[in-house]
Amino acid sequence: MFLKRKSVILLCVCVALAQACKHQNDPASELTVTHEVSPQPPRVGQLTIMLKLSDASAKPPAGVRVRLEGNMSHAGMTPVFAEAKETEPGRYSATMDFSMAGDWYVLVHMTLPDGRKLERQFEIKGVRQS
Repeated sequence: MFLKRKSVILLCVCVALAQACKHQNDPASELTVTHEVSPQPPRVGQLTIMLKLSDASAKPPAGVRVRLEGNMSHAGMTPVFAEAKETEPGRYSATMDFSMAGDWYVLVHMTLPDGRKLERQFEIKGVRQS
């Protein structure tokens, strides 16, 4: 009984370590997204959002589908959506229509060429009335 329990524990530890190593070596988990918003300061209406995607070795990933979802920081507002278009390798641009002044956050929904899905988030604070 003791030997059987010890074997089960050892098996669980090995599986956990294998998963941890796999996650650390997954380049998608190390995908970095930086953003720029124009105009500055941001105003109600159309904003241009430029994204730069890079992997752990600072290389731009190719062929990523990027969709943006803008939400107000308080509940009850309808989100706004935009598809980002790749303007050059690793660089994406989208126009979003922010309908209200205040603080917003943007979810970046990414689909990699192999079908994996990733999300990142950033804030756009202090959107002003035009």
